[in-house]
Amino acid sequence: MVTTPAQKVFCPVCHQADQVKQVPAAYESGVTRLAPPTMPEAPVRMMNYIVVAFTLVTIGVFFILIWSGTGGYSGWPIVVQVIQVVLTILAIVAALVISFIAFQRVVSGDRKTEKYFPAYDAALENWRRLYYCKREDVVFDPQTNKTISDASLKTLLSVEATYEHLEQAHSQSAAVSH
Repeated sequence: MVTTPAQKVFCPVCHQADQVKQVPAAYESGVTRLAPPTMPEAPVRMMNYIVVAFTLVTIGVFFILIWSGTGGYSGWPIVVQVIQVVLTILAIVAALVISFIAFQRVVSGDRKTEKYFPAYDAALENWRRLYYCKREDVVFDPQTNKTISDASLKTLLSVEATYEHLEQAHSQSAAVSH
């Protein structure tokens, strides 16, 4: 049963339409168990990289701007001054390398998340097409006119389960085409 905005959708249990809402509207009205699928994300821990890089840059800036710039090394032998410059440059290069590694981790996390976007879109589309009857406290699919249990709803709106389903369908279609 395909619905249009002019058509009323009837609950398959009570066969009435006065308490029927689309799932997004029901969620907005306070039915928290009908929450939308969560956007996929791959958390990437960055704080350790940031702290180490910041410390290295701070030390480098201190030696270059403060100590060397004020003549703090003028009484020291030239070998010590050269070692200080080399260590400072190495600290700054190390901070840049750490920043690059951190950036690569973020990109890798984004790529992992990206592969879940089609599954997220499919789960969100499932969420938008379902209906809820407040009188009977049931969720149903207007296309099949069947109620959906809470466990089935959770699976239907799960990005991970939808991803696995899409992957299986893709694998089967690839196997058939060969």
